[in-house]
Amino acid sequence: MSGRSLAMSSHEMHTLPVKQVVFHHDGLKSFVFPRAFDAEPGQFVMLWIPGVDEKPFSVSDVTDGKIEITAKAVGPFSRALMNCKPGDRLGLRGPFGRGFRPRGRGLVVGGGMGIAPLRYLVHRLEQDRASFRIVLGARTAEEMMFVGDFSRLGAQFATDDGTLGRQCLVTSLAERLCEEERFDLIYGCGPEPMLVALKKLADRAGIDCQLSLERHMKCGIGICGSCCVDGSGICICREGPVLDRAELDLVADFGLPHRDATGARKDAPAMA
Repeated sequence: MSGRSLAMSSHEMHTLPVKQVVFHHDGLKSFVFPRAFDAEPGQFVMLWIPGVDEKPFSVSDVTDGKIEITAKAVGPFSRALMNCKPGDRLGLRGPFGRGFRPRGRGLVVGGGMGIAPLRYLVHRLEQDRASFRIVLGARTAEEMMFVGDFSRLGAQFATDDGTLGRQCLVTSLAERLCEEERFDLIYGCGPEPMLVALKKLADRAGIDCQLSLERHMKCGIGICGSCCVDGSGICICREGPVLDRAELDLVADFGLPHRDATGARKDAPAMA
C-alpha cells in the first residue's frame, strides 16, 4: 500500500492499538499505530487517551501500514502517554493543518522536539530523490533523537554541551551551510527563537523558508480561534502549522511569548 494512497478522513476518530513503543530515553518515546489514514510531512494528528484528554502531535513517520508519533513528557497528558504500552487502544484523528511543500534544493533545520516531524520530511525527500542537507540541534546527545536515521542521510549535529557534533547553536551550522552552498528553501521546526533566526537567515540569503509554528490549540479545525496568530488571521491548526516566508511577514507575534489556554500572553500587563 502506498504511503500516499489513503483518503483523508480528518474528522473521523480511529480507535487503534499501540503496535510498538520505541524508548529513546526517560520521558521520550515514539508510539507506532496501524495507519488508518494518510498524512503529509509537517501535518499533525489529534491523539486521545480515554479518560484523560485529546492533544495535537506532529507525525514523526508514515510507512506502509504504520503511523508514528513521538512525544516528550512535559505535562499531565504526555506523562499519561508515557505509561501506554503495546496493545493499549488510543484514539487518533487526522491529518490536520498544512505541512511542508517540498520544492527545489532544501536545507532541513531542526531543534529539540522539532526534530521529530522532520524525520518524516527527510524520508519523503529521500523517497522523491530530492537534494537536501540536514542540520540538527539539541541540548545533549541523549536528547538528539533518531541519530542513526539522520546520520545515514549525512546530517550535521550541534549540542549545547558538545556531547554530539559541534558545541554551538544549530543556526550556526545552518548559516555556515548557506554561505558555502546554494539552497532554494529552508525547512525548520523547533523552538521559536530558532525559527526567528532561520527566517532572518532566509531573508539575508534571499530564499524562501517553510517553518512549523506551535500555538495553543483547542478545536484543531480553525473554528475556536485559539491558535490564531496576531496580525494575520492565520490559524496555525488550519493554514499552518507550516508557514512560508511571505506568510511569516504577516505574523505580528512571531517570536513573542505564546498565548495560554485563556488567550492571555505571558508578557501582557495585568488588568486593574
